[in-house]
Amino acid sequence: MKGAPERIVDRCSTILVDGEEHELDEKWKEAFNAAYLDLGGLGERVLGFCDYLLPKADYPSGYVFNSEDENFPLTGLRFVGLMSMIDPPRAAVPDAVAKCRSAGIKVHQHHHHRHHHLPE
Repeated sequence: MKGAPERIVDRCSTILVDGEEHELDEKWKEAFNAAYLDLGGLGERVLGFCDYLLPKADYPSGYVFNSEDENFPLTGLRFVGLMSMIDPPRAAVPDAVAKCRSAGIKVHQHHHHRHHHLPE
């Protein structure tokens, strides 16, 4: 699940850190707030992400999830991180890309999670 970080973190009771699950206590909430303010301070749009491992017995493959019925857990979730995005891209970006290219630096642009390797 992704969304506004404070709304996501409110639904979580654990946090995933370096592959280990920890209880989402005040210490982690403070760390979350500091990170959120840091990222938000860059003027970028910040999203929070969480997940939840569903028991296979209750949610076999082919289970139909219905967000209107909310027939799946929406609390006690596991917080997995924050991501900030430039939204919308600043006008200065193409200029920076051109400068990198002229300096012989390869630029990887990210479209729909596919990597395009630009020709040399």
